[in-house]
Amino acid sequence: MYKTRNINKEEHNFPRCFLGLKEIDLFISTSKLKTVRREKGWSQDVLAKATGLSVRTIQRIEADGKASAESTLALASVFNLSPQALKATSKEIEVNWTRKTIMKNLIALLMISGAVGMLIILGASVKHYMDAASGLFLILFLYSATIVTFGTSGMLKSLSGLKYLFTEEMVGGTQAKYLGELYGSQVKFLYGGSFIGLIIGSIAILGNIDTYDDFVFLRASAVNLVVLFYAAVLSEGIFRPLSIKLSTCDIKE
Repeated sequence: MYKTRNINKEEHNFPRCFLGLKEIDLFISTSKLKTVRREKGWSQDVLAKATGLSVRTIQRIEADGKASAESTLALASVFNLSPQALKATSKEIEVNWTRKTIMKNLIALLMISGAVGMLIILGASVKHYMDAASGLFLILFLYSATIVTFGTSGMLKSLSGLKYLFTEEMVGGTQAKYLGELYGSQVKFLYGGSFIGLIIGSIAILGNIDTYDDFVFLRASAVNLVVLFYAAVLSEGIFRPLSIKLSTCDIKE
């Protein structure tokens, strides 16, 4: 039913960029690999024997798409495909999820949150930074503007794409560029929404200035800035990093 192949790099016209890169990991399409394996009716054990790779290696490659140049050539050889045919297409986002990378990015986010929290505690009471109405307005404005601009599917993709905060190794192509543009636009939506909120709040405060004493006026002015604070934290802590990461992931490849 199958036989182990002797891999000849010339046999499948292996691209030069693959040659001699034994230590460099490449991204292949996990969906393509699973599809061609199942079309032949092979289990992971059978594929492992046919390629000369271990079952554990096959399982890992099918899970995260990350394979060495030699493993990619071995897989392509047994399926009579070129290595390029197994690579992730420009429309796919292939990610190498590892616990180490996830934890590293999670710790980085916690450090950002801790730094902001430290300044809040040093600056004033935490309650001065809490305003549910401002937060709700900003979130509603953000996703309403996203739906108007990118449609409901764009809004859903922006939510599901938040997971890419926790990885570094990925190949994205056109899909990653699309998400990068989407998150870049959401940064603008956040600041735009905060600016609108700031203007409305200022008009409300100044329109009722005769009814305020000095303390109430200053307190209302401080609360009015909270919406801008929320926009800055979300934009610079989440959406701008995501936009840059997705827009440059193929450059780093």
